[in-house]
Amino acid sequence: MRRIARDDRGTSTMEFALILPVLVLLLVGIVDIARALNAYIVVGSASQEGARYAIVNPTAAPSAIASAARTRATPLDTASLAITAEYYDNAAATFRPWPSAGIPASSPNTTGVLVRISASYPWSAVSAVAGTFFSGSGSATLTTSSLMEARR
Repeated sequence: MRRIARDDRGTSTMEFALILPVLVLLLVGIVDIARALNAYIVVGSASQEGARYAIVNPTAAPSAIASAARTRATPLDTASLAITAEYYDNAAATFRPWPSAGIPASSPNTTGVLVRISASYPWSAVSAVAGTFFSGSGSATLTTSSLMEARR
């Protein structure tokens, strides 16, 4: 009887079986958070590329700016990436939507025109662990903006 009570064979297997689900959830959560950070960096890179394209081509149409931004977001679903282009109007002291013909030549800013490109992407978690970390629904909208000055 004493020998049975002191037998600890299989204890490590039992401990491993108890901790394995926690380790798997932790690993899946880390992978999901890494996916979210990667998507955020790609969305930021897309907004920077759109802003760079807009300052180099101030007469570009908004669709051309969005297309240039989407080329940098190829790891993501580019159809879900929303791009908005705006320029700063000094006379009104506000950002205005990018006109279809580009920045008006009559813009009163003599030192340069500020261009703001915003990009947003709907991201959803694969695991419930990361989903509850970011939001209760398991999804979030990743949004970035880039502001550059166009020289004429």
